[in-house]
Amino acid sequence: MDKNHLNEEIGIRIRRRREVLGCTREQIAERANISVQFLFDIEKGKKSMTAMTIVNLAEALSVSIDFLLLGTEKNGERQSAEWEQLFSLLVPEQRELAEEMLRLFVRGVSISGKAKKI
Repeated sequence: MDKNHLNEEIGIRIRRRREVLGCTREQIAERANISVQFLFDIEKGKKSMTAMTIVNLAEALSVSIDFLLLGTEKNGERQSAEWEQLFSLLVPEQRELAEEMLRLFVRGVSISGKAKKI
C-alpha cells in the first residue's frame, strides 16, 4: 500500500467517526490540538500526521490508534464490520435515518453521563 492510499483510508475513517459522533471539524480539531484546516487535509488524505497527532485524534474521536491506522481493533477484527453489514441492508433513506437515530442516541447517553461527552 502506498502512502497516499493509506492517508486516504485514514482520512475516511476519521471523517466517518467524526460524523457518527455528530461533531464538527472545529470541535474535533480543538480536542486534538490541531487546526481545522489540518484536520480537513487529513480527512481528504492530503496530509500525514505525527505520532502525537494520531494519539490526540484517537482520543478526540474515542477510538483506538489501531482503528485509525489500520481500521481494526487490537484483536484484529474490524470495529465496524457488523454495523457496516447492517447498514448495507438499508436503502439510502433508511440508512440516513438510522445514522441520525444512532447519533441522537449517543448524544443522549453522553448527556446522561453514561458515556464520554461528545
